[in-house]
Amino acid sequence: MYRDGVIFTGSTYDRIEPGPLGVRRHVKSRAFDGYTLFSPAFGYMEYLIDMNGLVVHRWPVEHSQLAELLPNGNLLYDNYGYGLKEIRPDGTVVWSWEGPYHHDFQRLPDGDTILLIGRETPVIDGFYSPGLEPKSMWTDFVIRINSSGDVIWEFSFADHVEEIRRLSGLPSPVRYVKRDGAGREEEWAPSDWAHTNTIEVLPDTPLGREDSRFRRGNLLFSFRALDIIGVIDPRREEIVWAWGLGILDGQHQPTMLEDGHILVFDNGTYRNWSRVIEMDPATGEIVWSYDGGSKFFSPFRSGVQRLPNGNTLVCESDAGRIFEVTREGEVVWDYWSPFMGQGPENQGRHIYRATRYTEEEVYPLLQSRTERIVGVADAKGEALTTFTDALKYYQRSLDP
Repeated sequence: MYRDGVIFTGSTYDRIEPGPLGVRRHVKSRAFDGYTLFSPAFGYMEYLIDMNGLVVHRWPVEHSQLAELLPNGNLLYDNYGYGLKEIRPDGTVVWSWEGPYHHDFQRLPDGDTILLIGRETPVIDGFYSPGLEPKSMWTDFVIRINSSGDVIWEFSFADHVEEIRRLSGLPSPVRYVKRDGAGREEEWAPSDWAHTNTIEVLPDTPLGREDSRFRRGNLLFSFRALDIIGVIDPRREEIVWAWGLGILDGQHQPTMLEDGHILVFDNGTYRNWSRVIEMDPATGEIVWSYDGGSKFFSPFRSGVQRLPNGNTLVCESDAGRIFEVTREGEVVWDYWSPFMGQGPENQGRHIYRATRYTEEEVYPLLQSRTERIVGVADAKGEALTTFTDALKYYQRSLDP
């Protein structure tokens, strides 16, 4: 949280709410039907569940926290810190890339991939408070790679600090203060000075057609350590828009909606409560928000997705929770992950991000499940011999 020229941040806060794991609430008439993809943080399995919490598919992975279901039914996932892999539904690797990947990627229609990487770079003179400078900076880069894994474009945020300052109001030097679990505060100088946690290619929107800063193909990013989100114009090789200083607090996953608004999970790491906000980048106005009360708090990770019916899917990472909320603030689907104990220090209770897919988007994957089922029958005793038939029968039987 930026206040009086200082960027404050807080410590972790993990919790598990008492109650059953899995789906705790499902208002079928108001929830958006589909399948939700997620993984335990830095775990060894990606899961796809239906609205009833049934795992309809899973993929073995390594040290992963983010995945994307591709149109052909394959899964593209991160091996955090080491690269990306694309696998078939049976786990066979069909493509991979090795490098210092972190936090986010997006596969493009032409087969290229946009992603974030990190490199050690020299300290920018005057960036930190005098006397606190680290030995080096850990700088985030956006790169674009082709299907052969070649880097065909890259963008270093360290080369654009003055643009960030001009657009956002970031002071010089930057003062960071952290609060530990006991409430003590001290000034520090993190080498990971921006901690970029999102990169997204902007879609075609009415706003983008009117304002070139938000045109299709520009890149939306998030600086968690600076409480700033912004836009890169790769054709101009510069940052063209920035917002959030003094408003956001350790945010994750800004995403542009069809109308040009931006949805973002505002963690509230120092503030001690989280919220989801929708803002109009043309005016800076917050046009919708959800705060969920005092128990809604994930100081790290988390994400959001606007669903086709207008609801919002929210990943509350530190609680291991994924839920769907209406515009009016009603929770119509509520899921608490039972997959604990994966990843370093049992971080499996965390979920970095979650994505809801439609039945049409999942269809290629389900069609790939060609295994035969033996000894399963419906209420009339008729055999259900394929996975898809058994799944659909099960789902129909749960209709109200």
